[in-house]
Amino acid sequence: MGCGIIGKIVVSFVAPLLGRRALGVLWGFSGAAALAAAAYYHGFTIAGVPVMVLLLSASAFCIDGSFSNLAPYTVESYGVRLGARSSGLGQTANGVGKILGPLSIAVIAGTSNIISPQATEGALTGGFLFLAAGMALVGMSFLFLGVETHGRAMTVAAEPEAIAPAAATPR
Repeated sequence: MGCGIIGKIVVSFVAPLLGRRALGVLWGFSGAAALAAAAYYHGFTIAGVPVMVLLLSASAFCIDGSFSNLAPYTVESYGVRLGARSSGLGQTANGVGKILGPLSIAVIAGTSNIISPQATEGALTGGFLFLAAGMALVGMSFLFLGVETHGRAMTVAAEPEAIAPAAATPR
């Protein structure tokens, strides 16, 4: 079983105990630390095992666990009526990131072939630090912008009062 799957399972059990915001901060900064350490210690080994493999496993644990935390967080944050839209917007941003992330790393690596860039050891540090900065932004987003949804009921009754004035105005 991969570290990413284990991270998702752990987050599923820990999120109700700690709350999604605290877990997002913890996983975001832990993933950033693991990626930054992988950037600097990629040439080292411990007992014949490359340290980079261990650090990438730790980062996969944190990053995949973070996705498991984020998917229900958007729906919990915006409630029943806006939950589908917020989740769709989040998945759209995810898709854009899956395109721009590798493209950015290709630019950092300085390759002329953005379709299949050849990674060099010199480009390794910059690429992993870029990914670590992205995970640090995830942690900071939860820290400064996150709203704790733990223990809050998702009510449908409170939402029509907030939506009614907007629906009453003519278009």
